[in-house]
Amino acid sequence: MKTITEIKQHFSDNEIKLCVDIIKGKLDFSVLEEQIKDFYAEEDMGRDKALEQLEDDFEFWGIV
Repeated sequence: MKTITEIKQHFSDNEIKLCVDIIKGKLDFSVLEEQIKDFYAEEDMGRDKALEQLEDDFEFWGIV
């Protein structure tokens, strides 16, 4: 799990808003696919797992 600080350091405010839209299904994952995969690079996960982890982290920290 990533901390709120790690999320805010990696993603700009605009990218965080886009991530929220991706999680809600309003945007396709491909919009920020590289940034999200880079964020979880040390965990070596694929597209589906990265999206699932992003959703879990954002929900845990109350971003979504």
